[in-house]
Amino acid sequence: MTPRKAMKQNENLHSARPSFFSVPGDSLAQWMELYLELAVYGAYADPEKIRRNLGRFVTYIQEKYGQDRLTTLTIRDVKSWRDDLYDKGEGYMPSSVNGHLDAVSGFFSWVYDKSPPLLPLGDPSKGVRRIAHMPLVARALSEQQVASLKNACDRLEWFYAKHDRKRSKGQVIEVRKNSRPKRDRAIVFTLLSTGLRREELRELNLNQLDPRDPDRLKVAKIARLRRVRGKGDTEREVFLSLDARQALAAYIETERIQDAEADALFLTARGIPARKPDGRLSLQAINQLVRRIGNFHDQCFPERTLSPLQPHSLRHTFAFQLVNEMIRIKGGVDESELERRLGHRSDQYIKIYAHGPEEVSQNYVEKL
Repeated sequence: MTPRKAMKQNENLHSARPSFFSVPGDSLAQWMELYLELAVYGAYADPEKIRRNLGRFVTYIQEKYGQDRLTTLTIRDVKSWRDDLYDKGEGYMPSSVNGHLDAVSGFFSWVYDKSPPLLPLGDPSKGVRRIAHMPLVARALSEQQVASLKNACDRLEWFYAKHDRKRSKGQVIEVRKNSRPKRDRAIVFTLLSTGLRREELRELNLNQLDPRDPDRLKVAKIARLRRVRGKGDTEREVFLSLDARQALAAYIETERIQDAEADALFLTARGIPARKPDGRLSLQAINQLVRRIGNFHDQCFPERTLSPLQPHSLRHTFAFQLVNEMIRIKGGVDESELERRLGHRSDQYIKIYAHGPEEVSQNYVEKL
């Protein structure tokens, strides 16, 4: 019997609210689908947004534990997910993080009401503090930090090298088996060049790159990523800088070919046990590689510390640089063009890119 049929059978058996529904299974994903069908669709104006937010929580738990049993969840899990969304990886704005928490809170309240034994420690979302709304300030890197970050990316082969005698003797560097320095360099340069969100980067396919032949990409004056899918099923076209074109060409012709047989542009190394069937990097893997590169940068340039480096910081950096170019060329900010390049539908967040971080603003004031 499916969970939905069991739920309806129990509802028919009890005219008053039952204290426990004998729905089989202890799966977070299974109960999420049940909740969406019975309590969300038809009752909320934007059910797909609730589905997306809950789906991110389910994915986070599955990747963290390798299973998604409801009975094992604690308040620690909800807190760590909140932190991952905000300041450890995803980089969502406070209002968006709080929207995710609202979705999870509504779900757990419903589950606890229908089947308390599934949450033996009570509602794990209760007591999880919301993120305070901070002033809208871009988390962009300075021009100097961008230069040193690119320098660190150019030396990733050394960072990923095997620690053995060959390396110590100064012979040819051999990187660790599952390391992909050219891929990681291409990811950072692509983010800096396009301002893509982490999810948008993960979902890129090779056929969206134009041109995608490495030899043509090396000499192309213009290259782009076509039909990038953004929030709200929007699509846009983004252009690639010279550094991004060169880095992508090097990755495609040397490393990606080792991990091919998949559509995704950026692929996980074949030897990684947790590799997904489609070869795509997980969101956590993108977080980790960007953070790892940030740590390497800080070792090389301690006076320009930028850790913890996040994918969203690179998006802010692109936006802030684009704003400055608009001001330099046109004498002002074209907000409609900025929205188009960043894939934003609301001007609420566009305004933050016209106001850089205080450290960057201070540099401009110093020159006056």
